[in-house]
Amino acid sequence: MTSRPEQPIRRRRCYLVRHGHVDYFNADGSPLDPRLVPLSRTGEQQVQALGQVLDSLTFDRVLCSDYPRAQQTLKLLLTGRDVAFDATPQLREIRAGRLRELPADTLFDAVTGAYRFAALPDATFLGGERWDAFERRVLRVFFDLLAEPEWNSALIVSHDAVNRVLLAWASGAGLTEIAAFEQDTACLNIVDIDMRGSQVTDAIIRTLNYTPYDPHKSAIQNTVLENLFSAIKPDGLRA
Repeated sequence: MTSRPEQPIRRRRCYLVRHGHVDYFNADGSPLDPRLVPLSRTGEQQVQALGQVLDSLTFDRVLCSDYPRAQQTLKLLLTGRDVAFDATPQLREIRAGRLRELPADTLFDAVTGAYRFAALPDATFLGGERWDAFERRVLRVFFDLLAEPEWNSALIVSHDAVNRVLLAWASGAGLTEIAAFEQDTACLNIVDIDMRGSQVTDAIIRTLNYTPYDPHKSAIQNTVLENLFSAIKPDGLRA
């Protein structure tokens, strides 16, 4: 009996973008609603720089978080192009708990170290959403995308922790190592996915956390979570 030849490997490319800079706190340190914050002027400029990098590319599928900052980022990236996209609630950022409920003397360690223990049983993000549930919702969207046979090039515009989950999956590290995948504002990641039929055979991270507005990271010293903590004023949290 003649055996059937194996299906050839098909390589598909995903461009993962984090939204541009936003302000999550007022000047007095009181938190803004993270579901509604828009891009800052700095964020708009960052995204415009990234848009120049992506200008010559075409995308068969475009997915975006339904938060305003992600949709603003997508529209700036694709200025002048009529591209359909799916606004996807499952690509929202991981939900934090109430920072005011954290003791003031633990706030620095809790915020700046929030990614380090994501893989522990029942771990949450700052007392909010569970990491394992967050990972499942993000990967479910991604695996559904991979199950669609029509596309070869996809763009996903979302958030810091969303990208970290996808990059950690591609690396095989999972939640254990998400702290290592720093995601600066308006950054670009490129991941190739090899598939045989409907099965993923390999994932290749080609570009990681590229920021065209500062490619050498000369002005980027703090981590995402250090920047978050620096914007917090404890008195504002408890006002």
